[in-house]
Amino acid sequence: MTECPVAHGFDLLAPESIADPYPMLDHWRQETPVFYVPDIDHYVVTRYAEIEKVLLDRETWSAANASSPLMSVCPAAQEILSTGFARVPTLNNSDPPRHGPMRKSVLTVMTPRRLRALEPVLRAYATGLVEQFRSHPVVDLVDAFTFPFPGFAAFSLLGFPHADTDLLKEWSRTRVLLTYGRLSEEDQVATAKDVLAMWRYVEAFVASRWAEPLDDLTSDLVRLSAEKPDQLNQFDIVNIVYSMALAGHETTANTLANGVLALLRGRRQWQRLIDEPALIENAVEEILRFAGPVLYHRRVAKVDTVVGGVTIPAGAKVMMAFAAADHDPAQFGEDAPEFRIDREDAELHLAFGKGPHLCLGAPLARLEVRIALELLTTMTPELDLVPDQTVNYSPNALFRGPTALLVNPTGM
Repeated sequence: MTECPVAHGFDLLAPESIADPYPMLDHWRQETPVFYVPDIDHYVVTRYAEIEKVLLDRETWSAANASSPLMSVCPAAQEILSTGFARVPTLNNSDPPRHGPMRKSVLTVMTPRRLRALEPVLRAYATGLVEQFRSHPVVDLVDAFTFPFPGFAAFSLLGFPHADTDLLKEWSRTRVLLTYGRLSEEDQVATAKDVLAMWRYVEAFVASRWAEPLDDLTSDLVRLSAEKPDQLNQFDIVNIVYSMALAGHETTANTLANGVLALLRGRRQWQRLIDEPALIENAVEEILRFAGPVLYHRRVAKVDTVVGGVTIPAGAKVMMAFAAADHDPAQFGEDAPEFRIDREDAELHLAFGKGPHLCLGAPLARLEVRIALELLTTMTPELDLVPDQTVNYSPNALFRGPTALLVNPTGM
C-alpha cells in the first residue's frame, strides 16, 4: 500500500477540464491512478479495472452520495429546499434494502413491449425535427435536435404533457448546475426555487395519475403499487419519476451532441457510417465509450479499504473517472484515445455504470441514439461542422455535453 498523493489545483469545474478532460485524466491515470483532491474532499480513481471493482462491490461501497451536491449549498438555498423538497434515496443513490424494491419496480414496468410501442412515436418526432432544419444553411444542432429529442422521449415515456417539455428541460438544466456545478449564492437560491417547483410539479403529476391512470410508465407504476403496496407507494413513485425526469434525457442529449461532434470531426467515420449503416449499432457503443455523457460517478466507502494500492478510510468519498476508464489502454488497447466506430469491444464502456446500479434507461438511450444516427445519415448525409467555432460545455463536473453545436446540414 502507498500513501495517497494529494492533487492540489485539480479543478473538475475549470472550463478546460470540462471541454477536454481526457489529457488531464490520461496523465493522472498513467502517473498516479488514485489521488485525493482536497478542494472537493474526494479520492479520484482513474483506471478501468479498479472502477469496475468499486461498481460491483456493494459490500464495501455505498451509493448514498451519488446524487449529492458536489459543492456545499448555501443556507438560503437549503432553506428553500427544506420547505417542500422531500426526496429520499431512490434508484441512483440508494443501497439495500431500499434499492432492490425500487429497481425491481422500474424493471417491471419498463418492458421491451413499452419501448417497442414508443419507437415509432420517437422516430416520427425525430423525423419531423430533421425535416425542419435539413435545408437550412446553418443550424444549432443542440437547439434543433439533440436537446428536444431526448426530452420528448423521456417525457413521453413518463407521460408528461408535451406542452410542458420546455419548462421541464429548463428545470432539469438548472438542477444539474446546483448538484454538480459551482454557482454563486444568488444563483443557488434561484435554482433551489426551480428544484422545488419541479418537485411539486412531479408530486401533482403523480397524484393525477394516482387518481386516474393512463397509458404511460408512471401509470404502470401506479398500477404496480396497487398490486404490491408493500413494494411501492405513492411517495416512492414521486421519487422515481423525479429521478427519471432528469436521468432520462440529460445524458442522452449529451450523448447525441458528443457523438455527432466526434463523427464530424473525424469525417471519415461519418462517411463510413453512411456507407455502412450496419455499423450504426456499434457506433452507438463507441460514442458512449469515446465521448460518454458522464465524466464521473461517486461512491462512499462503508469500511476501510484499498483501491489501487491506496488506503481509503471508511466514510471517504470517491469519484470514479468514467472518462479516464473508457480511454484506458489496459482495457481498450493502445488505440483507446482514437474514435473508431468499428471497435470490437466498444460495448464494454462504463457509460451506463455496471453492476447493481447499471442504468435502467440504457435500452431507451441506445434506441434514441440509433434512431438519431439512422435519420441524420440518411436525411442529412452532407451534414458538416461550421468551421472555426468554439464549442462550449455545460459548466458542471459530471454531465458533459455541448451547449451549442453549429452545423451545416447541406454541406455547402
